[in-house]
Amino acid sequence: MIRFHEMRIVDIHTHVLPEESGLALVCIGCGPMPQNADGHFFSAGLHPWDVTGNDYEDYGNLEKLLALPNVLAVGECGFDTLRGPAHELQEQAFMRQCELSERYRKPMILHVVRDFDTVIRLRKQLHPKQPWLIHGFRGGPRQMNQLYAQGILVSLGPKHNSETLKQIPSNRLFLETDGQSSINDLIRITAISREETVETINGQIICNNDSFLLQEP
Repeated sequence: MIRFHEMRIVDIHTHVLPEESGLALVCIGCGPMPQNADGHFFSAGLHPWDVTGNDYEDYGNLEKLLALPNVLAVGECGFDTLRGPAHELQEQAFMRQCELSERYRKPMILHVVRDFDTVIRLRKQLHPKQPWLIHGFRGGPRQMNQLYAQGILVSLGPKHNSETLKQIPSNRLFLETDGQSSINDLIRITAISREETVETINGQIICNNDSFLLQEP
C-alpha cells in the first residue's frame, strides 16, 4: 500500500515519464505500462479522442491497470466538442470510467473542452464519492467557482488565466505540465503571481495531491 509519506508529486498531469521518479502523475492511456515504471505513479483512462464505441479491449486493459497500486487515478477521460466521436459515445465512455473510478476508489482526471455543462450535470446526477479534477483549466475565477460549487476541482498548466491563478484557494491549488513545460518553472511563475515562496507553493501542491490521490487508511 502507498502511504502518504511516500508521496511527493508536484506535477498532477503529464504524458512524459520524468527522469526522477515519484514527482509526477504520468498519464498512460489504457496501457501498456512503460518500461522503467518502478517508483513512478500513473493515471490510466480512455481519452475522449480515442473513444470508438468498440473499446472492449481498452476497458479490459484499463481494469488491469487500475488494479495496480501505482496507478492512482482514472483518466484522462471526459468530453471534447471540437474533436472525437459523437457526444453520446463520449458520455457512454465517461460513465463507464466513472463506474470504474468508484469501484477501484480512484479519483478522475478530466479532459474537458467547451462542455463543462455536461460535467456539472453528471456530477449532480451520479453523486460520485471520488473527486474529479479538470486538467489544463483555462477559465476565469467565475467559472472556477461554479465548478467548485459542484465539488469539481481544477488543475492549471502553462496556459492559464492569470486571475484564476491568483485567486485559487491554496488548499485547491493543482499544477501540471501536460508534458509541455518544466514543473519547476510553473511553480516559480505561480509563486511570483501569488506573492508566495517557491517552498510554500511546492509544499502546498504536494499536500493537495496527497489528499486528492490517496485514500486515508
